[in-house]
Amino acid sequence: MWSNKVLCFSLIVAVTFANENAKNHVALIYKKCQEEVKLSNEEMQGFRSMGIPKSQNEKCMMGCLMKEVNVINNKKFSIEGASKIAEKYYGSNQQLMQKARGIIETCAKKSESASDECSVAGIVTTCIVEEAARAGLSGGPGNSST
Repeated sequence: MWSNKVLCFSLIVAVTFANENAKNHVALIYKKCQEEVKLSNEEMQGFRSMGIPKSQNEKCMMGCLMKEVNVINNKKFSIEGASKIAEKYYGSNQQLMQKARGIIETCAKKSESASDECSVAGIVTTCIVEEAARAGLSGGPGNSST
């Protein structure tokens, strides 16, 4: 099983940006969010290698990334934004897409009480990892196992 961070990042950012120009865009998003959250380079290295964000700074970094790809809008988890990313990733496999939709809906409900993007990101990231494992998506996007 691969790391939780890869699963979350894949579902949130990597799918959205697949070509070479997009890789540069991802780097710019990381840089923008690092500056916005005021993560040191050392903290940033830790963030890139961690699993579920635990510290407030890690949650805020994930929240910023999620906001940049429209998974968080107006400080709330966006079912529509998350679904668009899931469709790019799982769209051709209806069984996996159905599981992804269920995860998105579950995680949206769990995050309803959160009032800022840092809290939303913490709740949603934890939820995605836990629910994906339960749904058999723990092998990660692109894995043909269900």
